Amino acid sequence: MRIPLARPWTGRCFFLALVIVLGSALPSGQGATGTVGPPHGGEGTAPAGWRRLVRAAEGGSAEAQYRLGAAYLEGQGVEPDAKKAVQWYTKAARKGWAPAQATLGLLYTVGQGVDRDYHRALEWSRRAAEQGDPLGEWSLGVLYAHGLGVEQNYEQAARWYRKAAAAGQAEAEHSLGRIYAKGRGVPADPVAAASWYRKAAEQGYAPSQFRLGLAYVQGEGVPQDYAQGAAWLEKAAGAGDPFAQSDLAVLYAEGKGVRQDLAQAVSWWEKAAAQGELKAEDNLGNACETGKGALQDAKRAAEWYRKAADHGYPLAARHLARLYEEGKGVPRDPGEAALWYRKAAEMGDVVAERELGHLYRSGEGVAPNREEAEAWLEKAAAQGDPEAQEELSLLEKAAKPAAR
Repeated sequence: MRIPLARPWTGRCFFLALVIVLGSALPSGQGATGTVGPPHGGEGTAPAGWRRLVRAAEGGSAEAQYRLGAAYLEGQGVEPDAKKAVQWYTKAARKGWAPAQATLGLLYTVGQGVDRDYHRALEWSRRAAEQGDPLGEWSLGVLYAHGLGVEQNYEQAARWYRKAAAAGQAEAEHSLGRIYAKGRGVPADPVAAASWYRKAAEQGYAPSQFRLGLAYVQGEGVPQDYAQGAAWLEKAAGAGDPFAQSDLAVLYAEGKGVRQDLAQAVSWWEKAAAQGELKAEDNLGNACETGKGALQDAKRAAEWYRKAADHGYPLAARHLARLYEEGKGVPRDPGEAALWYRKAAEMGDVVAERELGHLYRSGEGVAPNREEAEAWLEKAAAQGDPEAQEELSLLEKAAKPAAR
């Protein structure tokens, strides 16, 4: 008897694992045509339906084996067990069931339920892709794009993304948008990028909603339109995208595309910061320092700046350095100020380069060192910082012997 279940949906946690493994070029896991996961409701999740599903799987039905694997992967009607999921997916995949092959390829990519093995990921993704499975086509494109188990080849990535996108696979539409934006495997084309983002965004795919919103804010591939940008960012932010939440907050803070609302800005920054978004942490520090949208509290500002600075956000490191320099929210400590200015400067922050040069010139927090002062001021001046250029000029004048 055929199991009366629709093709399942991939859970967010599964694709988040891909993001952690491969970075932000990959999607965060909203469902799309051709993705995998457990059945939602229906006969298959009831006890009697579960028994029929197990009997069918044990009897050799590839479709039932695939669905049983999906149930174990997501914990639908059973405790989650990634290893059992892999066992059932493998049985179905060996029978040629393309959705199981595609899922198995992703599990080997992530290392969920199995040791990570990009060569096996490539093998199973290719088998699914060659049968026209959209998830398999997209996952094969991912492996080519990142050079996992195969030599990196953006042209091949674009080819497989395009095949999956033709079937309306949102992850693939988003991935095509990314490669058109970056000009990888295709000529850079912001208009095409925005077009692909829109296709996925209209399916409710949050990463594409974020990218499309950003395109409207920046006027890349579409006419600049803050209101449209805010609308798309709000959709992605509402779905939990931390980058969209952070950028939407900026629009509320500046009153671009939305009515200015500092409290609303802080609310969105708090949501993004709760997910570790560094720019939001830095902006919350600024809100606490200035009292704009939040209770003025220099100590709390220093805590937010430190959170972001500790994770390598240069602007926050520079802001924390200034607090130490001024003794706001922290004890005044020129040595700590110099340390944080150096961290920010080494990450390329031009203001920090200039400030560090100034400290080496004055000898505050560091031993005076003319060579270090000149080196850091020259870095800032080379990036067009007028104050650094002026300070360099003063150093040069001071070095010249006085005329007799």
